[in-house]
Amino acid sequence: MNPDVVWGLALGLSTALFHALAYLAARQFSASGPAGPPGPPDADRRPARSGLWLLTLAHLWMAAAAAAAVPVLWPAGLTPTAAWLGPLAGLVAAFSVAQWLLLGALRHIDPSRVAPLLSLKIAALGGLATLRGETLTAGRWGAVGLAVAGSLVLGGTGGRVPLAAAGRLLGACGLYAVCDDLILRTIRGVEAVAAIDPAAAPWAGPCFTVAAVYLALGGPALLLFLVLVRRRAGPAAWRADALAALPYATCWLLAMVTLYGTFARVGTVLGAIFQSTRGLIAIGLGVALAAAGFEHLERKTPAGVVVRRALAAAAMLAAVWLYVR
Repeated sequence: MNPDVVWGLALGLSTALFHALAYLAARQFSASGPAGPPGPPDADRRPARSGLWLLTLAHLWMAAAAAAAVPVLWPAGLTPTAAWLGPLAGLVAAFSVAQWLLLGALRHIDPSRVAPLLSLKIAALGGLATLRGETLTAGRWGAVGLAVAGSLVLGGTGGRVPLAAAGRLLGACGLYAVCDDLILRTIRGVEAVAAIDPAAAPWAGPCFTVAAVYLALGGPALLLFLVLVRRRAGPAAWRADALAALPYATCWLLAMVTLYGTFARVGTVLGAIFQSTRGLIAIGLGVALAAAGFEHLERKTPAGVVVRRALAAAAMLAAVWLYVR
């Protein structure tokens, strides 16, 4: 097997694991927050810790890490040009909205269902690759179809998805596909301007791009913080929230490092197919957590549903084989 594919698979599986852990951390952040004001028994009582608040705090953590990393990772010879700053700006905007939509959906859907459904972006990435002039064979389009079908079955088991949450998920999927395309454009732009040979320094472009993206995301996160912090009870409350957001920030940043490395190695379509294995990991984690009694993170799922999800996951693994054979 091609060494780049082997590296891509290893990085893609790592991304899948960190993503699944991040979704659980997001659920824990919301579930452990203080309850909202009293209401009728059937009222929708949401935790005071919103998805936007988690997004804000997590990106401040990641921006702090990125601020320390950018001077160290800045490639020699890299100058500010539109070749990489243009896609970087688009990436920051699209990713901010996608993250907000995703975290909103996680308030209403178990993480083990959200993770597979996000793999619907694979179809959009196939279309974007075609628009860029890349040629996908019939077998590779078949792999895309298998991955999407497996994702639909994985996420569709366990009851209906609320309409509002489904809309947020679809919006997040579309924007994540755009983000993936812009990630690769930014990495290639950095490598071109700085004259980096990806074969000799495969991590130079991806690692710098991660740091640059999350440093840029720190600006809007800080503005949001200044607005949202006024709703907290005081410094002790928001500091506790910030500590509670750290696990999500850590998992997500690690996922981004491995994801950017995956795309740099094997491209966005195959990288997203590798990444879709997060559905398998999320299901396994969900079953384990529910069995251990952590039903505030993941509700117990009937054995029949787990079996159907596992069969659907096999289709996604077949998609990986079909794409790389």
